[in-house]
Amino acid sequence: MAVCIVGSGVLTYAYLAVVARALPTAGYGWFGSFWSLALVIGFGVFSPVELELARVLSAARPGSRAPAGTRRALAGLWAAAVAVLLALSPVLVAGLGGDRGFLLALLVVCTVSTGQFALRGLLLGAGRLGTHGVVLLVDSGLRLLLAHLLTVVAPGASASDFAWTLVAAMALAHLPLLGWTVLRRRGGAAPAPGRPRKLGAAVGHLLVGSLCAQVLLNAAPVLITTLAARGQDDVAAQFVASYTLVRLPLFVAVPLQSALIPVLTAVGADRRRLRALVVRVLVVLGAGGLLALPVGAFLGPPVVSLVFGARYALPGAEIAVLALGSVLHLGLLVTSQALVASARHRQVALVWSAGLAAAAVVFLAVPDLVTRAAAGFAVGSGTALVLAAALLLTGGATAPAEPAPVPDPARGVPRA
Repeated sequence: MAVCIVGSGVLTYAYLAVVARALPTAGYGWFGSFWSLALVIGFGVFSPVELELARVLSAARPGSRAPAGTRRALAGLWAAAVAVLLALSPVLVAGLGGDRGFLLALLVVCTVSTGQFALRGLLLGAGRLGTHGVVLLVDSGLRLLLAHLLTVVAPGASASDFAWTLVAAMALAHLPLLGWTVLRRRGGAAPAPGRPRKLGAAVGHLLVGSLCAQVLLNAAPVLITTLAARGQDDVAAQFVASYTLVRLPLFVAVPLQSALIPVLTAVGADRRRLRALVVRVLVVLGAGGLLALPVGAFLGPPVVSLVFGARYALPGAEIAVLALGSVLHLGLLVTSQALVASARHRQVALVWSAGLAAAAVVFLAVPDLVTRAAAGFAVGSGTALVLAAALLLTGGATAPAEPAPVPDPARGVPRA
């Protein structure tokens, strides 16, 4: 699975590079904003269902169906996401170059994401990590293939045309397998234990955390392109491209974090092992942060120029700050998933909310267009990381899992 996810990250960068070279600078800035919004919708709104399915099903009887309330939770999230997009449509369209094609693509992303993240949760909960990794790899490969075909068939394609390559790849990679998985599990397997209200409460807390997480990670390109004054479109596009490259480890880690849930669930049951894990993560992050600054400063500009073109490179100092923020965010993903695995859903919401609040303060206080976004990302990620580590080091072990159903000899059916 790890190999597939790394391959998926490489293909994602190849996809973004193809789009960047096919579009004018301003057009790629708008596409980068769409890309970030699509990530906020997918991972921010629907990944809580994936995480909770992975956690509940990994502790349930093998072959169990999704717990009661899963469809209701997905439908509620879909309705809320669509309502917010429609309510903000004037602002979104203005920030995306006035092209309504982006808005329509985002609405379809909402629909496809319900199936995408339901499938991922089912696969992770069933222990099918290899299949989960292959799906991610196929998704990224289809994006690259469709984008390349579009450049050949329609050399003058607009930025919103490339948005549909993302939507189509998501649907083709996930929905057919989801249909087959659901049909296969319908043949008599009992649902995983749990009450719909409990699932809804868990998803609600995780929703707050995941939305804050995705806004912290992906809002900067949207804000930069929206707030760029006349004549700053090129600077905004440079930030989008440089920020995209610096986040390469995160493009790999964000899909991988859900796969950590079954492992971290076992670790979280032992307080000593959990603390040791947190200390190791902090030590590695300290070394990685010290390395990220010089690497970003000296290697960042030439690497951005190599991948996206020389017109997209930011100065080294700004890329160094983004690189440090990426390292801190990477550690935050691990520590926040440890909280999820320990069923500390409220603390997950608290951690990400604190990080987003710190980033907002920095963004509002710093005047420079690029510096405010780079520093906000780094400070917000660092603040949330410190809080998550403190909660893990001072808290106890995870709460005991809800018991799985066992056969009732008298009735021949599962009972709790």
